[in-house]
Amino acid sequence: MPGRLDQIEGLLRPALGGELLARCPELIYAVNAQLVRFLRTQDTPAALWRKIDSELFNAVYIGTGRSMVVTLDSGARVRVTSDGIHELADRLLSLAYASKSPNSLLQDALFDLAREGSFAAMRTLLERYPIDGFDREWLTQVLSENDQLS
Repeated sequence: MPGRLDQIEGLLRPALGGELLARCPELIYAVNAQLVRFLRTQDTPAALWRKIDSELFNAVYIGTGRSMVVTLDSGARVRVTSDGIHELADRLLSLAYASKSPNSLLQDALFDLAREGSFAAMRTLLERYPIDGFDREWLTQVLSENDQLS
């Protein structure tokens, strides 16, 4: 799955920096394993979100010697927050359901995830499902207010 590994790295590198990824090379493979496992099990997207969130937190915590400060590729040093990890896990989670064919069960799961605050689920619902009326307005408004439309 080199394509997905590249996608995972493409999401991780801007947020965590190449230095941390070099210190924790197993992180990309651990996230990929969670995504692959999700496609083969009955895990909910919410459960996968928690697992990826935990993988990210542990890697950053251990990889930074508990400081949670990473050096980005630009040279900037930033503290990785739990909100930042949660948002990154959300973006990674979207890779799992992007490869699944749209269906009513997944749509229901994505709505549940959207209610839990998943911006990626909200974007996927808007992009891949025929949603009308109030739901479309609600999703668009939440994404717009949080600068998450793209």
